[in-house]
Amino acid sequence: MNWVLDADIKGFFDTIDHEWLLKFLEHRISDKRILRLIGKWLRAGVSDEGQWSETTVGTPQGAVISPLLGNVFLHYVLDLWIQDWRGRNCRGDVVIVRYADDFVVGFQHRYEAVACLV
Repeated sequence: MNWVLDADIKGFFDTIDHEWLLKFLEHRISDKRILRLIGKWLRAGVSDEGQWSETTVGTPQGAVISPLLGNVFLHYVLDLWIQDWRGRNCRGDVVIVRYADDFVVGFQHRYEAVACLV
């Protein structure tokens, strides 16, 4: 790889759309009880200094399940997109390495790295 794009999705865990996340999870999980449990976990809300507030987007901050849910969400939103984009737009090698909201994309050619940013 000659050109590298290093990125972190700002505010990712705070803005994950619950409806889309649950749709993506339905592709992998057939047990409705598990899906219902994850939905309850997402809607559990936040208690800050004794004040409870509802959560309509995002994953539980600091929860052990958040990286897992983030990885499932980004598989459908980023990984599959870059795979499709690479197939339609690139002649050289393109490699993506991602964990949760951090990822690195390596490109063989500069023009493909620039095109990915646009």
